[in-house]
Amino acid sequence: MSKSTISTFELFQMFPDAEAARVYMEGKRWPDGAVCPACDEAKRITTRKGGFYRCNACKTDFTVRTATIFERSHIPLHKWLYAMYLLVTSRKGISSMQLAKQIGVTQKSAWFMLQRLREACGNDPSVLSGIVEIDEMYVGGKEANKHKGKKLNAGRGPQTPSFVLPNPVVSSTFYVPATAIRQGEKPG
Repeated sequence: MSKSTISTFELFQMFPDAEAARVYMEGKRWPDGAVCPACDEAKRITTRKGGFYRCNACKTDFTVRTATIFERSHIPLHKWLYAMYLLVTSRKGISSMQLAKQIGVTQKSAWFMLQRLREACGNDPSVLSGIVEIDEMYVGGKEANKHKGKKLNAGRGPQTPSFVLPNPVVSSTFYVPATAIRQGEKPG
């Protein structure tokens, strides 16, 4: 049986400080040694103090943070890694207030981190393609529970189904292409 996640204790053992996190990130980003993000040069790189590198081809200074979501952030890398861990292991996401308390930064910094992490994950709904598994889906809702601007004011509402499965399967699990879900939706 493979272990898919690690505990918080194991995470803190792996990354006790920012230096350990920097070494880990350099190993993941550059497994064969540092590469300049400006000119993609890998051979003419000089190591400097404090995790800085210098490309002798284009005379650019860079770190493992350059050209990533960590760029122009004063938050230590081990806090970024802990924030990633909390974001992916929480079942329903994490608020900026909760993240701020967990990692010891201000709420504004936690909000900034979450925005960057969500941007890195991408939020394009067209990414879902092929076979998509849906579990417990509710479409529509009672008119009384809707916002005033969203109400249809049509009595009991439309009598046509808002979601139709092509070739429905009698089972507790359906495999539906994402395009079929979008075809059943009505804009608004």
